[in-house]
Amino acid sequence: MVKKIINFTLVGVVGAICDYGSRWIMLSLGVPAFAARGGSYIIGSTVAYYLNSFFTFSGNRSRGEKIRAAVSYVVCFTLAVGVDALVRHTLPDLPYLYTVSWVASQAVATITNFLLQNLWVFQGDRNNKR
Repeated sequence: MVKKIINFTLVGVVGAICDYGSRWIMLSLGVPAFAARGGSYIIGSTVAYYLNSFFTFSGNRSRGEKIRAAVSYVVCFTLAVGVDALVRHTLPDLPYLYTVSWVASQAVATITNFLLQNLWVFQGDRNNKR
């Protein structure tokens, strides 16, 4: 389990760089904040899914696994965009608002994502074979 957490964290750093970087690019291009957060989450999560499927969970990228991953990412996407909006709307005068809202939303989505991937996404095909 410790190795999974370390690998998940390292992969998460790469995904987070893709997520955060693409958000700032979209914001600088004038994309509305909610759309930038949604788009950046999709980019970062796609990178993280494929890296985690190879390095963290030894996934098989089967149709079933991809469907479970898609459901997991919809849940996490909803949490990420929702928490980001909640922070921005409840604390609009907070210094570094977009960074704080991204960190808060990323933390909630990352913890949820790890639990879903570890307990369901990458276990589903193995559970069905027992």
